[in-house]
Amino acid sequence: MISLDKLLENNRKWSARMQDESPGFFQELAKTKEPEYLWIGCSDSRVMPDKLVGLSPGSVFVHRNVGNVFASNDLNCLAVLQYAVEVLKVPNIVVCGHYDCGGIRASLRRAGTKPIDLWVDQIRHVSERFEEELNSIADEDVRRDRLTELNVMAQVHNICRSAIVQDAWRRGQILAVHGVVYSVHDGRLKDLGASVSSLDD
Repeated sequence: MISLDKLLENNRKWSARMQDESPGFFQELAKTKEPEYLWIGCSDSRVMPDKLVGLSPGSVFVHRNVGNVFASNDLNCLAVLQYAVEVLKVPNIVVCGHYDCGGIRASLRRAGTKPIDLWVDQIRHVSERFEEELNSIADEDVRRDRLTELNVMAQVHNICRSAIVQDAWRRGQILAVHGVVYSVHDGRLKDLGASVSSLDD
């Protein structure tokens, strides 16, 4: 188990290394940034948004939760979205799911009353909506992967239905919402072809 002291020691070494390798790195990072992306992803520790798309720190405004859910009744989700759209004016919102997701697995188990059960109910609703398609897939792993994709597309839809995004489009603000899935097995992103950039879309 790594103690807090070990984390602080690692941080000191990293900070010193960054200053040696990239003089001025922290001074640049401290300047006000205008990220081009709001990334809504899963809390899974294997998915590192800025690293997996090769962007520098400050390029991505990040919101993460179990199962990359955008819940229209969750103030945390809504506050992040509002800040990103209205203050940072990000031109892109990316919903990123990932295969082999614990949230997806949890949603397929019997429902309960613990916080995680209640949270993944939102994924369970997606599963129920596409029950016929999912039941037609015999392989359990393939079925879970498909639910992962359907969940991302459902969250893209939820974001596009929000008043925050629709008001931005009505104002003529440039804003696109994209859905992708990350494979922890090869590090590649898959475009789900679920991009929306206007009310007409």
